[in-house]
Amino acid sequence: MIDYKQIEEKWRKAWKEARLYEPEPDERKGMLVTAALPYVNMPPHLGHLRTYGTADFYARYLRMRGLNVLYPMAWHFTGTPILAIAKRVAANDEELKEELRMYHIDDETMAKMSDPNFITEYFSVLMKDAMVRAGYSIDWRRTFNTLDPLFSKMVEWQFGKLHAQGLLVQGSHPVGWCTNENNAVGQHDTRHDVQPEIEQMYCIKFKDSASEASFLCATYRPETIYGVTNIFINGASDYVVAEIDGESVYLSSDAVQQLSNQLDIKMKGKVSPAELLSKKAVNPVSGEEMPVLEGYFVKSDFGTGIVMSVPAHAPFDYAALERLRMKGVAVPSQYKKCISLTGEKDKEKANPEIPALAYLEVVDSWDSVTDAVLEKATKALYREELKNGIMDTGKYAGKKVSESREAIAKDLEAEKKLFVMYTIANEEPVYCRCGTRVTVKIVKDQWFINYGDEKWKAKVVEYFPKVKVYDERYAPALKAGIDWINLRPAERAQGLGTRFPLNPSHIIESLSDSTIYMAFYTFSHILHSGGIKPEQLKPEFFDYVFNGERGADEVSKISGMPKDVVSKCKASFDYWYANTSRHSGPDLLLNHLIMYLFSHIAMFKSDKWPKQIVVNGFVNYEGEKMSKSMGNIIPLLDGIEKYGADIVRFIEIVGSDLYSNSEFNPASVESVRFKNEYLAGLVAGIKSMGEFELTQIDFWLYSKLNSKIKKVSERMEVLDLRGAYIEAYYNSMNELKWYFERGGSNAMAVREFLEKVILMLAPAMPYFAEEMWHSMGNKDFAAQQKWPIYDQGMISEEAEFIEGTVAELPEDINRAVELSSKMDANKGKAPKSVRIIVAGQWKFSVLAEFFKSNDISKVLSSEAAKDIEKEKAAKFLSQFSKKGQPSGSVPAIEAKKLAKALESAKEFLQSRTGIEEILIEQEENSKSRRADRATPLKPSIDILWD
Repeated sequence: MIDYKQIEEKWRKAWKEARLYEPEPDERKGMLVTAALPYVNMPPHLGHLRTYGTADFYARYLRMRGLNVLYPMAWHFTGTPILAIAKRVAANDEELKEELRMYHIDDETMAKMSDPNFITEYFSVLMKDAMVRAGYSIDWRRTFNTLDPLFSKMVEWQFGKLHAQGLLVQGSHPVGWCTNENNAVGQHDTRHDVQPEIEQMYCIKFKDSASEASFLCATYRPETIYGVTNIFINGASDYVVAEIDGESVYLSSDAVQQLSNQLDIKMKGKVSPAELLSKKAVNPVSGEEMPVLEGYFVKSDFGTGIVMSVPAHAPFDYAALERLRMKGVAVPSQYKKCISLTGEKDKEKANPEIPALAYLEVVDSWDSVTDAVLEKATKALYREELKNGIMDTGKYAGKKVSESREAIAKDLEAEKKLFVMYTIANEEPVYCRCGTRVTVKIVKDQWFINYGDEKWKAKVVEYFPKVKVYDERYAPALKAGIDWINLRPAERAQGLGTRFPLNPSHIIESLSDSTIYMAFYTFSHILHSGGIKPEQLKPEFFDYVFNGERGADEVSKISGMPKDVVSKCKASFDYWYANTSRHSGPDLLLNHLIMYLFSHIAMFKSDKWPKQIVVNGFVNYEGEKMSKSMGNIIPLLDGIEKYGADIVRFIEIVGSDLYSNSEFNPASVESVRFKNEYLAGLVAGIKSMGEFELTQIDFWLYSKLNSKIKKVSERMEVLDLRGAYIEAYYNSMNELKWYFERGGSNAMAVREFLEKVILMLAPAMPYFAEEMWHSMGNKDFAAQQKWPIYDQGMISEEAEFIEGTVAELPEDINRAVELSSKMDANKGKAPKSVRIIVAGQWKFSVLAEFFKSNDISKVLSSEAAKDIEKEKAAKFLSQFSKKGQPSGSVPAIEAKKLAKALESAKEFLQSRTGIEEILIEQEENSKSRRADRATPLKPSIDILWD
C-alpha cells in the first residue's frame, strides 16, 4: 500500500533542498501565476485547495511546457476580518469557539486571539504549513502581508495615481453599513464573505383617508400604481407613526431602524396592526380609497413593512387575496390590469386580465400554493413585463415599461408623493463579522473610486476581449460586471490597512488595496533582502519600475536606494509581468476581478495589462457545498493527513470542469487510491517483464499513448482539466488493462507508456508522480521534465480500429447468443460455433469516402465506387445517413488485414465468450445468410446451434 505521508515528506524535502521553485528571470518566457491572497482569519479547509491547487497545477504544467514560472503567495491582513475575530474572542462568542475547535484550536490558544497580532501570526503559520503540505510550488521568498510598510507605500502610490487621474471622487452614496462597527461593509467584512447587494426601491405615499398620515409603501415597480387594489401589512409585526421631512407616515418599527441611516426619521408613537387594518388608504394617482389588508408574505424588516397590492401583476398579491377570500374576508372584487406584453394575444390566454394568474403553475387550492411556486412565477412575470411590457393606462399609456418606470417615479417625486430608498436585496440577511445585520447608509463626504468614469470604463470594455477567460462561460458575467460597476467606497473608518492619503484618519477599503498587489511579488524579495526602508519608496520609484518614467540614476538619487537595486526591481517586474495568469473563485468574479482589470488599465502601460483570468467553481462534500453552516468543513491539514495531498488535489482540481463545483466524497477517494495502487504495481512489475519484437498489441499501445498525449495537450491548452485527465488517467487505466488482457507484456512499450502518463499526472499529483518517476530508475525530478510530445508517426488509426473491433466483439457475440437462445428452435441448446464475417473491401472504401463528405451522390461518383454497382452502394450507405445515425470514420484498412487480426484474436474471443469454435470469414467468401449484414463498423455474427 502506498504510504502517502512518507512520499510527501521525502519529496517536499528534496524539492526544498534543490530550491526548485525559486525562479529568477532568464532567457525563457516568464509567466506569473497568482491566486487570490487569502485572509488569515481562519485556517484553510479542503475547499480552499480548489483555487490554490488549480493555480499550482497550472504553474506546474507551464513549467513542463518550458516556461519559467513564478507562483508566489502573500497574506491578506487588511480590513475587518481579523479584528472581528479578535472582538468575538474577547466577547466569548461560543459560535466562534465551536468553529475554531473544528480546526483543533484549544481554549488556551483561543484566549490569545483577542490580540489581532497573535491571530495574524498564528494563522499565517498554519496557512503556510497547509500550502506546503498540499504540494504548492510556491516561491516563499517573496511572501509579504498587506500591512507590510513597504507594500503600503505601493498602495499609497496607487491611490495617488487614481487621484491624479480624477478617478477618486467625493460625495454621498449608499453603502452597506454595520451600525455596531459604525463602518462601511463589503464582501470581506461579512460573515461567509457575502457581498451586500444594494438595490434602489421607491417609497410611495398612500394617504390615510381619515388623517394627515400616509402609508409608506416600498416597491420596485412604481409603474404598477395604476393597478393597486389595496394595501398589505403584516398583522404580526410592530408598526409606528414617524415623521419624515415634516410628514407623518406609517411604517414598521424594523423599517425605522433600516432607514434611519438614509433619512431623518423622528419617532412619534406606536400604532397597532389592528388599527391600521381598520383604515382606508388613498391611491396618490387616482384618489381612490382602498382597504388595508393582512398579507401573510409581508416582511417587516424588508422595505417599509408595507406594500401596495397589485394582484393582476404580482403572484404573491393574487395568492394572498385569494386566501383571504377563502377565509371570508372582504377583498377587492376586480383586479386591475395596467400592463400588456408586446405581441401578446390576450384573447388566447386563459386569464387575459390577470397576468399574475397566467404565470402561476398552480391555479387552485390557494391555501396550499407554495411560496416557491409564487416566487418562480413572480420572477418570470417581473422579468417579462420589464423587458416586453407596454403601459395600458395612465399618462404613459402605450410606452414601454422600461421607459415609463423612471418617468412615473420622477413625476411622483416632483409631487412629493414618492422618494427613493435603498435596501439590502440579498435573499438571506447579511451579517457583519461582528454579528450585526448589515443595513444601508447614505454616507456623506465619502471618497469613492469612480469605476463609472466613462473614459476609464471605455478602455476596459475595449481591452476585455483580449483577455483569455477560463472557463469561457464566466466571460459574460465579467463583461456584465464591467458595464455595471460604478462608485465603490475607497475608504473606511475602522479596520487594518494602509492610511487613505486624502483622509489619513481612515484606511483604504480592503478590496481596493488588493487590486495590483500581484506586481509587488516581482520585487518584494529584492526590497526585503536589500534592507530597503519604507521612506525610501518614493512615488518616483514606482513610476520608474512600473512605467519606465525617469531613470534608475534619478530614482536612486531621489530615494537613496542603490541603483542596482532599483534596476533589478524594474528588470524583475518587466520580466514577470509581461505574461500573467490570475486565478480566483467565483465569489470574486463581480468585485475583485473587475477591479483588478480596471486598476491595471489605470496604473500600467498596456503591455502589462492582464492576459488571462481563470475562475474555478467551489467544492461540494457529499453533494453539499462545503461550508460551516452545513457542518461539513474539513480542515485542509486534516484532509491531507487522512487522504493524502495528491488524492485531494486530483479530486478537487481535475475531477470537474472549471465551471462546475468539484465533488469530494469517500467513494472518489477510494477510486483514486485504488487506481494509484494499480499504477504503482505496474511500475514495480516492469522489472519482471521482457523486451520482445513489437506485435500488433504493442503498436496499438504506442498509438493510444501518442493519441492520448495529443488529446490531453489540446485539452490543456483550453484548460479543460476534466477532459484532459479523463484521457490521461482514467482511459490510461483501461488501456493498460486491455493491453495485458490481450496478451501484451513488452517491457519497452509498457515503460514508455507509464513514463509519459506519469509525467502528465505530475501537475495534478506531484508527490505520487515524483515517486513513480524515480521508481522507474530516473534520476532527475519529474517536476523538471518536459511535457510529453506526441509522435504523429506512432498514431495508427488502423491499429486502434482493429483493437476497437476486437474489444466490441465479445459483448456483441454474447448479446446475439442471448437473443437467439430465446427462439423456439434454439431453446435448450448451446451454441456450437460462431462465424464472424468481415465486410467486403468495397464497403470499407465507400464508407470511408462517405464519412468524409456525408454525401452519397459524391461517393457514387468518386473513384472509390468506380467498379461497384451504384444501387447496391447507395442502399448500403443509406443506413449511415439516416437521422440519428452516429458519424464516424474508417481508416484506410484492408478487409483482409482486419480478418487476419481477428483470426489472431480467436483465443481471446473464445475466452471471453465461452464458445469453443469461432470462425473468421470474409463477406465475399462466406456462405452465411447474414454475410451481407456485415459493415466495416460491425462484423456480422452468425451462430450455429447444436
